[in-house]
Amino acid sequence: MNTDELNARIREKLDEIRRYREQDLPDIIGTEAVNHFKESFANEGFTDETTTKWDDVKRRDPASSWYGFAPDNKGRFSTTRAVDKILTGDSKELQNSITYTKKTDRVSVYTDKVYAAVHQFGLGAKVFGKKAFTMTARPFMGKSKQLEENIRAKIKRDLDRILFNR
Repeated sequence: MNTDELNARIREKLDEIRRYREQDLPDIIGTEAVNHFKESFANEGFTDETTTKWDDVKRRDPASSWYGFAPDNKGRFSTTRAVDKILTGDSKELQNSITYTKKTDRVSVYTDKVYAAVHQFGLGAKVFGKKAFTMTARPFMGKSKQLEENIRAKIKRDLDRILFNR
């Protein structure tokens, strides 16, 4: 391979890397983040370096008056609600609302559910819009070393493929 051929090959690889950075990378980051944050619901806790489990819910405590409570069951006992995962109802509305958008220089991951912050940060709420209480914080999104490692590993794999045809 002569110098001109080498320069042409380097330009091709740089173009591939530029295209990857501009087109593929935002989707990779967004998808990895969404999947990571959705895992919080399956794990019933948030994973940074390790998984920090959420505090349990009263509807799963047989000693609680909320045991087995299901609002869609007119307040009657529900065997499924007594064992269902935390923050995961039949619709999985909150976890399914996690999505991302791409901007020129960033990826934003978010949920459009107005009640998400109440669960994420443990804010004030009202039972059936009446009795005020403070929700227990159950973070499902945020900075995560595990997520960063997953993204780095994916990028390294992709760059190895682009640069070295591995």
